[in-house]
Amino acid sequence: MALIASILLAWLVLTLVLIARRAGVLRALWHEPMLVRPVVIVESDDWGPGPARDAAVLARVAERLAQIRDADGHPAVMTLGVVLGKPDGAVILADGCRHYHRDTLAEPRHAALVEAMRAGCAAGVFALQRHGLEHCWPESLIARARDDDTLRQWLADPEARSEALPSPLQSRWVDAANLPSKTHAPQAVLEAAAQEREVFESVFGTAPAVAVPNTFVWNDDTERAWAATGVRWVVTCGRQYTGRAADGGLGPALRQIRNGEAGRDGLRYVVRDVYFEPIRGHRAEAVWRAVAQRSALGRPSLLETHRESFIDPAAGEATLAELDRALRGVLARQPDVRFMSTEALCELLMDRSNPLHVQSLKARCAIFLRRLHAEASLSRSLKLCGLYFVLPLAARLLTAVKPSVVDVQGRC
Repeated sequence: MALIASILLAWLVLTLVLIARRAGVLRALWHEPMLVRPVVIVESDDWGPGPARDAAVLARVAERLAQIRDADGHPAVMTLGVVLGKPDGAVILADGCRHYHRDTLAEPRHAALVEAMRAGCAAGVFALQRHGLEHCWPESLIARARDDDTLRQWLADPEARSEALPSPLQSRWVDAANLPSKTHAPQAVLEAAAQEREVFESVFGTAPAVAVPNTFVWNDDTERAWAATGVRWVVTCGRQYTGRAADGGLGPALRQIRNGEAGRDGLRYVVRDVYFEPIRGHRAEAVWRAVAQRSALGRPSLLETHRESFIDPAAGEATLAELDRALRGVLARQPDVRFMSTEALCELLMDRSNPLHVQSLKARCAIFLRRLHAEASLSRSLKLCGLYFVLPLAARLLTAVKPSVVDVQGRC
């Protein structure tokens, strides 16, 4: 009996020590909003100046989304991460790459594209989000173009897409002309954010309250500038990156982020961690699994996709068909799913009285236990003390909702 008591005491001490070391994570998991129904949002980035045919692509997307509705009658929503401008390559090259020149959605030649965006918003199937005045930092691009033949060839192509820029240059909020990247002057960042809001308002009449950092690279100066220019919410991949490494890849993650967490100057975060890019081989089945997993954790499912999947001449229609299959499959498997915009979700996350929040203490405890089991940063500690193997059973005892083995790493 003494031996058993000693073993139990040692286990209890070990468990308490391991838990105490990760108390901050436990608090974050408990306080992160818990949703009683699945929420699914499609997020598509990089929509901006391009060939006139892009307007027809958006019109087809809007038509398809309007046909897919949840049990409450809400249509499926795709947010458009709008890139308001792009380098005017012909003028830049004619100028000898000495100064930057910009082509924006305010130009009459892009009127059809702007109208397609407006029409989708009016139909309730599109919602605009800030994704930069361009998908690069102008001075960084100019500095690099002076010595880079490939980049000058990109500038010479009248239909060049920002997706084809060197990946480090696409990180707008750092100076990636040379690697590793450097930070911008805070005042320059503030001026760029203010100019972005001004152009957004001139084109669409208003500027969104949600921003998506290009390539998920941003820092405190970016947040202060966003907050000063009307942004209230930042879409993240669940981690924050603040620069590009010497090899051009993302630098180490500064920190992990959870839904509803506070940032600088009143900003808050939402997590987008379901990567769905049909042009890269992603299929509807992965979406169904991801939605089920996140629903078990009381979390929304934000699907990340990009313009390139829809505009590709060979794969565009297949992408739309796969998106349709993914959303209809979610409806079949999760009939209580809700469709909404990211901004609507963000407002919901902060309103704890909203009926979409889990109110029952028993249900909250069950979700909390499943979150503990799914949390990668706790996995080793939980396995050492044995709780990892007990948590699924404990959650199952608390509620009839079946626990899932969840991979919440996502892709950035």
